[in-house]
Amino acid sequence: MIRARKTAATVGLLTLGELIITQASFTASGSNRFAATLWLLLIPLATTIAGVLLERRWGRWLALAGAVAVLPWALVLTVAPLGLPILPQSVALAAAIVVLASLTGKTVAGRYETPSRAGSTSSRAGSTSKRMTLVTWTIVCNVASILMLYLFVGAYDYGVQWHLEMTATLLAGLLLGVLLLARDKTIGIVLVGLCCILLLPAGAYFVSREARYAGETVLLALAFLPGIVTGWACLLAFGRPMWRFLRGG
Repeated sequence: MIRARKTAATVGLLTLGELIITQASFTASGSNRFAATLWLLLIPLATTIAGVLLERRWGRWLALAGAVAVLPWALVLTVAPLGLPILPQSVALAAAIVVLASLTGKTVAGRYETPSRAGSTSSRAGSTSKRMTLVTWTIVCNVASILMLYLFVGAYDYGVQWHLEMTATLLAGLLLGVLLLARDKTIGIVLVGLCCILLLPAGAYFVSREARYAGETVLLALAFLPGIVTGWACLLAFGRPMWRFLRGG
């Protein structure tokens, strides 16, 4: 069963890679900057595929994050293609769903997660397991947000320069927070939560100034919503214990 799931996830990731290559080749003549941004995505994608095949925890996280990042765009553009060819979006949507379906569930999580995260024998195992699941999905959804921010920093034609700097700062902060959270550092929760709080007004201001049409606003909201929601939820779930610890009680 695990082998079949790994194979399905790998096929889904390879399909996304083929779509990246196709899109990068298609846009190279019109926007070298956007094409270069897409080509660079093949590096983490190849690393992700290796991590999935080797059953590494981070490989599963990255694969799920890629699917979460692709899903809203593929879904919206499949339902409302906005004059674009529907086949690439449909293929991307199917690939994202395959990756998500293949790498979710207790069986897969137990195989990929380390023993310390896979479970606990204490009386508080259920609560701990739920919190660790929340941490996992906070990492996954915010890595998806990092991928989206990377595309905006690398490819978007900003009307105002400091909008770019604001986006790049959020990207750097979120990346640092996720790395710390992945290493079980408490400060990672705080940094991710703070970035998610700042992402809402920053995103709203960006949309009001830079979005060209209503559909773009919907896409941006759907793309960043999972990261914002899980980041806030993680901060709320761990906020009280952290506060008690800081107060010495």
